Amino acid sequence: MGYKLDYISRLFQRTSKKRIEHYVISRIWHLLNDYDVKMTPQQYVSREQLKYALTDVYFPQFGFHVEVNEPAHYHSEENINRDLLRQSQIETNTGHKIFVIDCRENLEGIHKQIDSLVAEINKKVREQKEQGTFKPWRPENEHNPNYWKQKGIISITDEISFHTIENICLLFGADPKKTKRGFLRKGGIGHPDFPDLLLWWPSERPRSGWQNNFDEINATITETHSDSEKKVQHYRDHSNGKHTRVVFFHYKDILGLTNYKFVGIFTNDKEKSNENIGTVWTRIGERMNLETGQISNEKKEKTNANIG
Repeated sequence: MGYKLDYISRLFQRTSKKRIEHYVISRIWHLLNDYDVKMTPQQYVSREQLKYALTDVYFPQFGFHVEVNEPAHYHSEENINRDLLRQSQIETNTGHKIFVIDCRENLEGIHKQIDSLVAEINKKVREQKEQGTFKPWRPENEHNPNYWKQKGIISITDEISFHTIENICLLFGADPKKTKRGFLRKGGIGHPDFPDLLLWWPSERPRSGWQNNFDEINATITETHSDSEKKVQHYRDHSNGKHTRVVFFHYKDILGLTNYKFVGIFTNDKEKSNENIGTVWTRIGERMNLETGQISNEKKEKTNANIG
């Protein structure tokens, strides 16, 4: 329970500067009063093609997103139409459902909307429990490579993150010794079963001159180097052919701890990459079957590539 307390309290801390959003999200959590339900802040989701958006809160067990729309969202027809288009694209592409809390209402009106949302979540919990499909929030599984190895499928919606590179290797049956070069750590190694696939753990912090910028909205990673010659050579090495990487991005999580989070399968983007920018990687898959190497996207499996 200690981890969950840290997680939720830090979630509220992140929204504390937005007083209305903070009030709405905290009321949702306290009315639910269910420690088995996970609430994720700022979930990035598919809109169309390679466009992504951030939603205020996401309940991954049910595919429910919550948008807390303060009055500024309704100041113009342009804002309203943009929000409606964004909502439609997310729901169409993911199959998820978006609940909008309209904060132009008075306190009673806002409470009624929150009550309706909480009732929907509780209904889903009951339905899933009756069907035997409910998966309680278990942080210890999210960080356990053996759990996902047994499950056989990894997905960005599962919020999978590992504490060490050794855990990444364990998930894929790779030899962790191959990740080391003397006293240094390699940036990635080949998949032991699918030679065309690289296991990559880029960091948001510079490492040995390498710099990686992860754009969650556009689902791209720009890989560059402080040494211009190395940057250009790296770009040239990846300017021809298709290179595919399973990516665990090294970052600080909501608790301020460093983790390697699974963010999808990426390939080199030849149109966006160049000698000045560096090598740009674009996400082509959100799910991977660990046994077959099949890559696909959530709900709509638009990419069916069997690596190997």
